[in-house]
Amino acid sequence: MQLLILGVVAIVVFILEEYVFTASRHFWVGGIAPVLWTILLAYLVLVNAMDLTVREYALAIIAVIIPYVCWGNGYQRHQQRRRS
Repeated sequence: MQLLILGVVAIVVFILEEYVFTASRHFWVGGIAPVLWTILLAYLVLVNAMDLTVREYALAIIAVIIPYVCWGNGYQRHQQRRRS
């Protein structure tokens, strides 16, 4: 159940990152959510390290990488819109 809730929160964070947080002129503003997300996931992994499976570790790694990719994609998209 906890993994399902974490997945739903992750999807919401990814969507917000892609379309809302990267709309700023300042590149670093979009990085706040991924950094906070990484800290939260690191905390959860450390607290639950004994109970996690390899699959859950892999999902955590993917969940850390995706917001940074969304941050870069969203920032580039908004920069292209400003230039047009």
